[in-house]
Amino acid sequence: MFICRRIIMNKLIIALLYLITVFNIPASFGGDKDGRYAIRGAGLLSCKTFLAERSKKSPAYMMIGGWLDGYITAYNKLQQDTFDVSPYASTELLSVVIGQHCKDNPDDLLGPVLGGILARLNKDRLDAASPFVTVKVGDYETSLYARTIQEIQTRLSRKGLFKGSASGNWDDETTAAIARYQKEIGYTASGYPDQKTLWYLFRSKE
Repeated sequence: MFICRRIIMNKLIIALLYLITVFNIPASFGGDKDGRYAIRGAGLLSCKTFLAERSKKSPAYMMIGGWLDGYITAYNKLQQDTFDVSPYASTELLSVVIGQHCKDNPDDLLGPVLGGILARLNKDRLDAASPFVTVKVGDYETSLYARTIQEIQTRLSRKGLFKGSASGNWDDETTAAIARYQKEIGYTASGYPDQKTLWYLFRSKE
């Protein structure tokens, strides 16, 4: 079962390389009076190096994943009214988004690239703690914040796809609404809230 899920996740990640909209990375905020700040660790790596290590799935790439988690944790702690800046996006998904940017900007440094991506995601952040809810659809299972589920239900309701109440609880109607949305955007209508589906739901213009 674990291997099956991993294979499916890998296929979704590969698909995202072709389907994700490329960010226009804004200037990072914070730093000194001129917006400058010291970059350390993996943040000093170029996009070209990142792509090379990612293609090899090298130990260096695995370390970059740890750096991404550390960066996001620090962002969550230091940004006002922020519990989780990427409540629906995993580290692996963010790596795909970075990779998409890096293909077109091989000389950019990872630090500013990730900072720009998180700035874009900031409007969908969780501003307060929220409990995790286990979501089971068929043979697949994941955990989502209750607040994230509530936002999913609200967005699907605005699209006329969800008829229930935005309770933050995952139910059969939410699964059916996700399936309707997946069918609408040309995905397999599984009803499972995979990373690709949630990315498009949250990043699409309503």
